[in-house]
Amino acid sequence: MGRHPVMVRQVCPLIPFDLDQSPAVLATAEFVWREDAALELSFSLCSKQSGGSLDGISFRGSKAENPAIRHDNLWMHTCFEAFLARPDSQEYWEMNASPNGDWNLYRFSGYRSGGMAEPQAKQPVVNFSMDGAGCRCTIQISLKPWLELTAIPDIALSMVLEENSGCLSYWALNHPADKPDFHDRRGFLHS
Repeated sequence: MGRHPVMVRQVCPLIPFDLDQSPAVLATAEFVWREDAALELSFSLCSKQSGGSLDGISFRGSKAENPAIRHDNLWMHTCFEAFLARPDSQEYWEMNASPNGDWNLYRFSGYRSGGMAEPQAKQPVVNFSMDGAGCRCTIQISLKPWLELTAIPDIALSMVLEENSGCLSYWALNHPADKPDFHDRRGFLHS
């Protein structure tokens, strides 16, 4: 008799690095990892105030008129991110997705070292929606062939929010350093 495939699902709050310099929103991130399936990510935002809105946040390009493309520097505006690593390795990957579906995936050989676009990455499926209650960005990204694992990777979920004023805030599962640093492996969930 064969074994059942493994699935892990986790929902986590994202917290701002600087509460005083961040918009008044509640943010959550979720991932679903299944053996032999695309990684599913979901980021949700809503106002902290009852009846409030997200009008102060820039979702630049959220109504894409052009097809999504692979693009650098997405983190300079509102961007949803995931960091994935083999538990026994210094190597890790950074996935970025903007509300309009633009994306990139970078491979690092060690802490902030390398940072080259992953040539084997396939374009993820990115869906962004807004309504009166908030917004949601869902991302499905195939991990094969660039990250083949039989167990869940170490993972970190994060985002950058750009306000209409141009100010950026940095959100993550936790902030272990004295400055925002999504690459810090101490901020990853470890398998």
